[in-house]
Amino acid sequence: PCCEERGTLACGMSLDLCREFPSVVELNLGGGYKVGRMSYEKSTDLQTVGDPVKKAFQDFAKETGRELKLEIEPGTFLLANCCSVVCTVQDKVVTGTAEGHTFLKLDAGMTEVLRPSLYGSQHPLITVSAAGTLPAETEKYVVVGHCCESGDLMTPAPDEPETISERRLGKVERGDLMVVEGSGAYCAGMASKNYNSFPEAPEVMKGTDGKMYIIRQKQTLEQLLANEVELADAAC
Repeated sequence: PCCEERGTLACGMSLDLCREFPSVVELNLGGGYKVGRMSYEKSTDLQTVGDPVKKAFQDFAKETGRELKLEIEPGTFLLANCCSVVCTVQDKVVTGTAEGHTFLKLDAGMTEVLRPSLYGSQHPLITVSAAGTLPAETEKYVVVGHCCESGDLMTPAPDEPETISERRLGKVERGDLMVVEGSGAYCAGMASKNYNSFPEAPEVMKGTDGKMYIIRQKQTLEQLLANEVELADAAC
């Protein structure tokens, strides 16, 4: 079923439960609204989804005399496309066979954005020269992270995290930049932080005044090792 049908079904089932509990005064329908990160992906139309939910709540109120408070959790829907990861192309490798690829290795990966490795999720990738300009030429690339893991792949096939896929991007060389868009919401929270002892990346926010502000410092080596406990020689 489409998102509208799923939302209406979930709302109806939840209201049926509320009928069994007269003390209920609010109903949380959660989140899960589709966010279109890629240009060909369509985001949930909240008006389309919301209209039948509104009617269901109104009908429930007429039937029971109880006007429930509706709660939703639209965090990802609001923030997913508000953030990007800016990283550097550390290496460019061409495998010289007919079935080979041109690989771009980044100084970031599943330690910052895990969704492609877990779900085969697609994120817009924008290449930028070290001078800050957009490349005039394009090439097909397989983009990988820095964790030396087969799953640290930024360009998997859609919904197939273990399948390598090429992406046509602006032509870049070592030292140029890659912007991984659609990296807001829970991307930072779910990332495999400190894997291979990579520190947490810093976070920067653009203020309403147009200035950039650091809102999280880059993790230091001392912070990374802070919870390590030195054992006495006898214990080893």
